[in-house]
Amino acid sequence: MKTKMFLLIVVLVSIFTFVSCGDETSAGGQIQVKRNSSLNQPLQLQEPELLRPLKKAKLPKPNINNWSQIATGQNQCFNNAVGVDCGALHWKFRGQDGVMKNGTRSVVPHSKEVLRDEVTGLFWMKQIRENVSWYEAKLYCDSLRVASKSWRLPTTAELRSIVNYGKVGPAIDSVFYDGEDYAFRDSLSNWFWASKNVQFNSESADKSKPASAWIINFYDGFVEYTSRYNIYSVRCVADAE
Repeated sequence: MKTKMFLLIVVLVSIFTFVSCGDETSAGGQIQVKRNSSLNQPLQLQEPELLRPLKKAKLPKPNINNWSQIATGQNQCFNNAVGVDCGALHWKFRGQDGVMKNGTRSVVPHSKEVLRDEVTGLFWMKQIRENVSWYEAKLYCDSLRVASKSWRLPTTAELRSIVNYGKVGPAIDSVFYDGEDYAFRDSLSNWFWASKNVQFNSESADKSKPASAWIINFYDGFVEYTSRYNIYSVRCVADAE
């Protein structure tokens, strides 16, 4: 009995092997298993949508001024609470203006009405114009005829170069107000117009974002931008000779 069962199993296995390995033809009636050539190719897995890197949004060009390193007038050093000796600064507070120095400041009288910065070579009007919009400030400087120079509105970097960060109220060298009364000196602590902000160069259609320009507060040297229709002061500048 066992022998018969064994023989039956051998026959069935032989039949199965013959069927699975045969060729399928219309004439012979045999079954042919056609191999799919794609099975021999490396498996290509599609990357899930969530794993694909997102396309980076195209950002606008940054509004960056390359400002030269010049003396800021700040000779003191500070930690997070008080003033300290610049030679004994903790590493976390190094790199301050009081350590770097970056040369010396030198703004000198050029004439009764004009001052000259011997570091940058720029000429500055000693007198200022108050209570003007950015548009009025630009027109005023462009129309100014003093000392046979072409005057204009200063760029942000140029205006910031005359801020004295070692002083406050006003944060500017005394040569800008020597011989003037207290009222004039006090007026120098106002906000002053500089160049336009190129990222907000025109007013938005819904008027929610007006055209802007840079301003600097000469009370402490803080830089900000604002609508060109606001009212501040202006000090005109002329290029170096």
